[in-house]
Amino acid sequence: MDNRSLGLLLVGTGTVFLILALTLHITGLLYGVILGSSIVLNVSGAGILMKSIADEKLANL
Repeated sequence: MDNRSLGLLLVGTGTVFLILALTLHITGLLYGVILGSSIVLNVSGAGILMKSIADEKLANL
């Protein structure tokens, strides 16, 4: 799997978890787990995407 595809997959999954956390009206530990996993997935996906873009820019120099 390409790094760009992996980054987009992680960001998309994180976004789905964020939407679930906002729409399900849940409280307690489950809300924290869903929101925490959303944050972790979005940050790691964005990091992978930034690394992929930086690698492509360096390759084109």
